Amino acid sequence: MTKEKIGTPAVLSHQGRLGFLLKDSTLYGGAAAVNKAFSLLTFPLLARHFSVVEYGVVDFFLVLAGSLSVLFIFGQDSAVARFFYEHEETSARCQLISQSLVFQLIGLVLLLPLLWFGADWLTSLLIEATDRVLLFKIVLLQLPFALLINFSQNLLKWTFARTCFLIMSLGFTVVQALLLIVAVLIFKIDVWGILVVSLIASVFFGSLGLFFVRQWLTLPKDFHRLREMLPFAIPYGVICVAGAFSPTLERTLTDGLLGAEDLGLYAVATKIAMLIGLMVSAFQTAWGPFSLSLYKQADAGYTYNWVLKLFTLGMCVAVLVLTMLAQPLIHILATDRYSGAVIVVFPLVMGLAIQATSWITEIGIGISKRSYLSLYSQLAAIASTLVGIWFFATIFGLFGVGLGVLLGYFVKALIASWLAQYAYQLSWQYKPVILLMTTTLVLGLAATWLGQQFGAVASNLLLVASLLIVLLMSWGLLLDKLEQERVRNALRSLTRLRLRPTRLGNEPHRRTTDRHG
Repeated sequence: MTKEKIGTPAVLSHQGRLGFLLKDSTLYGGAAAVNKAFSLLTFPLLARHFSVVEYGVVDFFLVLAGSLSVLFIFGQDSAVARFFYEHEETSARCQLISQSLVFQLIGLVLLLPLLWFGADWLTSLLIEATDRVLLFKIVLLQLPFALLINFSQNLLKWTFARTCFLIMSLGFTVVQALLLIVAVLIFKIDVWGILVVSLIASVFFGSLGLFFVRQWLTLPKDFHRLREMLPFAIPYGVICVAGAFSPTLERTLTDGLLGAEDLGLYAVATKIAMLIGLMVSAFQTAWGPFSLSLYKQADAGYTYNWVLKLFTLGMCVAVLVLTMLAQPLIHILATDRYSGAVIVVFPLVMGLAIQATSWITEIGIGISKRSYLSLYSQLAAIASTLVGIWFFATIFGLFGVGLGVLLGYFVKALIASWLAQYAYQLSWQYKPVILLMTTTLVLGLAATWLGQQFGAVASNLLLVASLLIVLLMSWGLLLDKLEQERVRNALRSLTRLRLRPTRLGNEPHRRTTDRHG
């Protein structure tokens, strides 16, 4: 066994590989998910402090800030991560890093003034909101520091500066959450105040991040390293920008078709869906390195299929459970004013589950290094989502917005999985996955319809029945007869192990009784 392979899943048994993936998902992916979960702490506070319409505006501009940040990063984070370890010399790495940062800063210098002076026209294309030009300009002020935060966090991660990385990643979200709590409870801030708080936190941590990575920064001698990275970065940049702006476009279209009230309800539904997003994020963090470390192994396909089947089952169960809990969660976190958001929760979480499952089946694109193929599925997904929202929202209202988003996720999964097979052939067992997903989709939509027609009790009864149906189906779909027998034997062995200490504990007493008798 070579030193390089020690501690990697390639040398493990199939059960060991699944355990390895579960451990990584829990430890590393879980840490990333905790970071994202902090936004849920301020969600109840903001939802209660603002009206439904005001909360929709807050959510819109916070999402817009994230989308614009991705625009200026434009795939450079992925490119630096890919090329950083190809250079052994520190000087070469410093040039790589510095050239990438300069490229991003040049983009800010060129485009930020255009956005600033064109704010009046640009905001007219966005949602209707009081002081929307002011809100947009506060978002623009945040962008340079958001870029520095992203840049420094990634560099600290790649250089294994764990303490500084935790200060930057967890520290930013914790400080921002605390500032928001103080601002809302003590100063009773307005919508613009939320963005100012976010700006203050960004300024501090952007400057701190730059201080942490200062030893890696130098004056670029030329832009040779940048030219080397750009062919790799551009497809990822387009993909990331398209994906980041998709939520903004969804909200803009929802506001235009249905109004500000439904925009606020949609914003709350996305926060509930974030709960399953945390689980998905944890898995995604671990799946990338795990899958790429195995693809050269002859039995990699067997492991991939087991991950696919087990993850699909987990997703289907999570979707049904979260849909069942959506009503009480909304009441607890956001009050009864947002109860109308319940109707859109299922299509959103089902869409996230479909996307997460397709990340497994589209691994062939990553293995083949043909990143441009992901462009086709991403652009098709955005087009399908917008057309779907426009079509379904006019018929079903807010529920139609959810159906449009679900359609986009489905189209993306279908195209990406097909292109992945075209780029790199793998023997996937699609049948059980399709049957489980289809069953969950049909029953979930039926439960949502029942909830609107006959109330939450009827909906929850069908969801409980759906959960039992999915679990019973999975026994026959995911396991063949031999595997079913192995599971039974494992359960019998576990039962015997639990009973054995009791019998052993009684033996000394029995022998003592016989001797005295």
